[in-house]
Amino acid sequence: MEHPFCELCFQRGVIVPTEEVHHKKPLSEGGTHDRNNLIALCKSCHSRIHAERGDRWGKHPEGA
Repeated sequence: MEHPFCELCFQRGVIVPTEEVHHKKPLSEGGTHDRNNLIALCKSCHSRIHAERGDRWGKHPEGA
């Protein structure tokens, strides 16, 4: 595995294993599976990103 630890937690000096791979630009918005569009995250960080975007559990950002 290229990134064994959550990249966002690691930036803060916290060691948390990677559990999810996140698309920085969602596939639904034209993102790709290219490595430069992917980030390794723990479940907590991954959930937080989607909660902030409002695109989890059938919810979509306004205007989308």
